[in-house]
Amino acid sequence: MVLAGVDLLARVQAVARQTGDPAPEREAAVGCHCDAVAEVPGLAERLVRYAVLADRQAGAGWARIGAALGTSGEAARRRFGHGAGAAR
Repeated sequence: MVLAGVDLLARVQAVARQTGDPAPEREAAVGCHCDAVAEVPGLAERLVRYAVLADRQAGAGWARIGAALGTSGEAARRRFGHGAGAAR
């Protein structure tokens, strides 16, 4: 889980460093912002799945996990429980 978070943070920071007025040396990088951020939703989803798995292994109930994710415990269980690809 930590590695997924570190990877996500590194990619977001890389995109943030590239923002601002385009300099001539950066013209070759046109379009790279979309390429970089296109991966963020998938990485964030992996991070959430790993966090849910870690919390479940630590004994957290679905109600607590659902509340942390802004949903019901039942919705969290359906989305992340066994059979929903929790170990992906």
